[in-house]
Amino acid sequence: MHDPIAARADAIHDALLNMEREASADDLFPLGYLIPQIPLVVDQLDYNPSEVSSDDFDAVFHEWLDGAFAQDGMSDADQTAVRELFNQACDKAPMP
Repeated sequence: MHDPIAARADAIHDALLNMEREASADDLFPLGYLIPQIPLVVDQLDYNPSEVSSDDFDAVFHEWLDGAFAQDGMSDADQTAVRELFNQACDKAPMP
């Protein structure tokens, strides 16, 4: 069965890894923060693949970031950088 959430997460993860290869020094922290969280989020989700779409991962991940930022006490500037890079990865990742 096709799993749209896992496929989207893999595509975004791959985009982030590609971005990391060409990243400036300023982007290394937010990329290093994002990359390990993608598979972590997928592993913690409980869903039926036939009842979700690829877009659902993006929304769930933004919610996850809200909680992670609060827990980690991340600065506003770092939060902005992480969200911007995540959105860039979403734009670069092909929709499955």
